[in-house]
Amino acid sequence: MKFFAVILVFCGFILNSNAQLLPSFAFAGGVTAGWHFNPVKNLNTELKNAGFPEFSESGFFTTGGGGFIDLPMKSNFLRIGGFGNGFTSKLTKQVNDTLTKDANYSLGQGGFSLEYIIPLSSVFDISFGSKFSTGTLKLELYKYGNDLGNYSNSFNEFQSNGSTNNISRTYKSRFYTVQPQVGIGIMLRKFMYLKIDCGYQIGAQNTWRVDNDVEVKNFPSGIEAKGLVLNVGLNFGLFIRD
Repeated sequence: MKFFAVILVFCGFILNSNAQLLPSFAFAGGVTAGWHFNPVKNLNTELKNAGFPEFSESGFFTTGGGGFIDLPMKSNFLRIGGFGNGFTSKLTKQVNDTLTKDANYSLGQGGFSLEYIIPLSSVFDISFGSKFSTGTLKLELYKYGNDLGNYSNSFNEFQSNGSTNNISRTYKSRFYTVQPQVGIGIMLRKFMYLKIDCGYQIGAQNTWRVDNDVEVKNFPSGIEAKGLVLNVGLNFGLFIRD
């Protein structure tokens, strides 16, 4: 944070010294929160068949952060930004007195954005653009008994060739996405900017892998890093306008 503050002060000095050369400019960053309507119908079918809890189909709460710069283009702006965000959802199901099943589903991504900003007034603006990202979609499954918390019992399972109630699997897949979006920006203060975006994330996904990077060729389809995305960001920085 100290480094970020120093950069802001330095940029402010440079911009104020060259106001005629670059009269309009913005440099800011902050935190984001949103909602990702990631489809989980196919995932829930697999989980239900295996006796695991199912995830809500109403979406997932996302958190993250990022920053951007605005470059003047006549009376409008080209916004170039960077971001990172994601979600994690954890569910547990007590099968019986001695057996529990857990399911963790998460998405983490980072990338850059390009937007065209059209000021409507000194307070409001609208934007059109896209985000480009890469990340990992992860599914963790755990089945365990009451004895899992005992080191001797859990470690001895590696020495035994017999069956066990304690099983875990971690499935991962790398994805590459583009998210066309529209947004509205609101200058709350001279240094504080609120941004609200709505977009749809689509893209391509690599082969799923399990545990120690073992390829899973027949992983069920339809479990993907896509869906409608709503996002709200609160940014702090320098905003110099004509």
